[in-house]
Formats: sequence, structure tokens, C-alpha cells
Amino acid sequence: MKIVFMGTPDFAAPSLRSLAKSKHDVCLVISQPDRAGNRGKMSMPIIKEIAIAENIPVMQPERIKQNEELMDVIKGINPDMIIVAAYGKILPKELLDLPRFGCVNVHASLLPKFRGASPIQHAILTGETHSGVTIMKMAEGLDTGDMYSQASLEIAGYNYPELSERLAKLGAELLLKTMDDIESGKAHAEVQDETKATHTGIIKKEEGRVNFADESAIEIERKLRAFTPWPGVYFELGDLKIKIKAVEVHNDIKPVEVGRPAEVIAANNDGIDVICRKGILRIKELQAPGKKSMKSGDYLRGNKLEVGTVLGR
Repeated sequence: MKIVFMGTPDFAAPSLRSLAKSKHDVCLVISQPDRAGNRGKMSMPIIKEIAIAENIPVMQPERIKQNEELMDVIKGINPDMIIVAAYGKILPKELLDLPRFGCVNVHASLLPKFRGASPIQHAILTGETHSGVTIMKMAEGLDTGDMYSQASLEIAGYNYPELSERLAKLGAELLLKTMDDIESGKAHAEVQDETKATHTGIIKKEEGRVNFADESAIEIERKLRAFTPWPGVYFELGDLKIKIKAVEVHNDIKPVEVGRPAEVIAANNDGIDVICRKGILRIKELQAPGKKSMKSGDYLRGNKLEVGTVLGR
């Protein structure tokens, strides 16, 4: 089949690499524009790098809607299918209706759960035991299309990059099999159950703030895994924002009678123990502003943090 591929971040990379090595003809790759990275240096998306290495033409439009140049190029290709994997923009109906087999999306959740921009993070945040990928036919709504296939895996103790990498590989494998089924007429698309749908938005930087009094130890541990590497998690100590880098949950430790939520009840080489809304969080590694990440014991040797201190403003 003639394929147009649309994607941007690392999650899309295994799918494009698999397609490039398959029997299908990837005629065009569409990715978001290069963006300024560290120190203002322009950085190209991984998908563009792969396309260049595979000698596949690349387009990086600022917008998809009302883009006649882009539509003319795609119409000229007359693709059998458009594959979308974490592209990051809504596709107009004109584009959805163009390919012979429609537009097919690789989505990083077991739909209808976790539609939207951050399904992997929210699967971790909410304590799901399993996550997965869904191959679906795209519709005008956000991740509302009929589902061709799904595959799942255990989340275990994975953080966001680890889980994303595994789901990306799982999605690439499932995509190729599903494409064959679609082409041969074997595929069956199942309508999503709207009563079970949940939605996720774009993660905001301020969501990384930890409030020990309002959050349980396990919720903070999940937040750290979900928000690694961005936006990260932090607590406030006076006017300082201290980033948390590694933790342990200790529900077996009983706080002293006078303990209150957000209070430090131990600070030593083992870590910094903080009372949470439920349970005790032991901070094993942290990072002060302008400093490198360090073990809590090393931090305590150079900084004063007494038992009884209440963290957060």
C-alpha cells in the first residue's frame, strides 16, 4: 500500500521504522516543525531524522487545516492509508476522507480509556495495572473512532519513558498486522463504548508540584514516574523548589503521635521521611536549584533540614 505517515515524538519512531522496512511504500512523512531546544539550538523531530535516513520526503507544516499546498501533495500521492502516531494536531475531515482505507491511528491506551494528549502519564497516575495500544480508524472526534485491534502489557513500576518505549514497540507490531487485516478485508472495527470513555489533557508544568497534605505517598510515587522527565515533581522549602528524583513508599512506618501531614519525621542517610495524606514517603534523591541530583544523605550534609519541618508553603 502507498502510505503517508504522520508523527512527531519518540513514540512514533518504531512505527515509522517498521513501515520503512515493510512491503508498504511510505511515500511521505509529515512531522511538526523543528523547534528550539537547549540554548536556542534548533532540534528536528526524531521522525524527520528517520525519514531523512530512509530517503523519504518530509513536510513540516505549521498547520494542517486550510493548507492547500499540503492537500495537493497528499492528493498527488493518492495514498491507500494515512498512518498517524502521536502527531499532535487534529486532522480535518477532508484529510480523513481522502485515503482508500482511511486514516489509521496508533493510540497509546486501551480505548475508550484515556483519550487525548497524555494517555501514558494518566495510566501511571491513576494506578492502572495494565496499559496498551489501540489501532483505530480516525474520526472527527478526538480518539473516538472505531477500534480495529488492541494489545496490552503490565505497567509494573515503569516510569513514563520506560512505558512509552514499550508501548511504542507494541504499537508498531500491532500496526503492521492490523494493516494486513485491513487490506485483506479481515479487519473488524468495533465501536467504542462512550459510557467508559475518559479524557486526558496536555500536562502542565505546575502539575509537578507536590502537596504532601493532600496527596498520599503512593500518589506522589506515581506522579514521579508519570512526570519523568517532564515536568518532574518538586516540593517547596521556604522559597526554594526542591526537585524529587527518587522515592520509596513506606506505609509500614507509623508517624509519631504529634506528626502532621507534610511534616518531616526522619532525615538521615536512609532518606527524608515525610508524612503524607496517607502513608510515609521516603525521599531518596533530590535536586536543589542550580545543583546536581544527589542522595538525600549527601544533601543533608550540606543543608539544614530538621525533623519537624513542614514542607510546602
